[in-house]
Amino acid sequence: MTAEIREAFEAIGAEVFVETAGNAFEIDIRQSEGQEMYRLKYPLADTIHAEALDVRPKQRHLVLDVSGWRLPISGRYLCGHDEQHWFVASLPFARQTTTVRGAMEALKPAAVLREQKRKGVKHRRHRRKTAAYVRQGEWFFLPRPMMHVGELAVRKGQLVRNGGKPHRVEWIYRPEGRDETFVRGAVSHPDHKTIYLQVWHRVVQNNEVEPTPLARPFTRMTYLD
Repeated sequence: MTAEIREAFEAIGAEVFVETAGNAFEIDIRQSEGQEMYRLKYPLADTIHAEALDVRPKQRHLVLDVSGWRLPISGRYLCGHDEQHWFVASLPFARQTTTVRGAMEALKPAAVLREQKRKGVKHRRHRRKTAAYVRQGEWFFLPRPMMHVGELAVRKGQLVRNGGKPHRVEWIYRPEGRDETFVRGAVSHPDHKTIYLQVWHRVVQNNEVEPTPLARPFTRMTYLD
């Protein structure tokens, strides 16, 4: 790791350590004596080039670009602090960007971008709640104030991604034959502030979990939550 990379993480208030092992690049968050630290693991059989493309100390975010010389390793990541913890999000290849602002927009799914445009919501880098959506972690909630579900709703459901802690919801509804989820009421998670949805909201997940195209190089990710 170069001094520039260490300085970039220090600029946003984060500590970072590096180890060399295995055959793939990894970036994740580790606990050390009760403190969170970024871990960058470099493969044994390659020379990795890492560059901080955009560093925003006030926002406590940066965009990290990683590429390898011999192994098929390439990726771009948004690293930063969200509410209580540090996080790392792999940016989708189809919408890569060099800026923190662009990375935040790239992580928004198409449904969220359409809702922003429809309601005239301008980009707000730190807003977790707008007229178009409410966000908690990797989940976006799009308001559906005219929606009525009645007895079809299920009490005490959860939203969970593969390997993550569940976001617990007070009411949940999954229409039969449709790949959609709607929630209402309290939405809680141990790493995030509880939000309260007075009307039904459609649930969409961010773009971090989009599969990497087979024609592209690969990276491997682990997650904090």
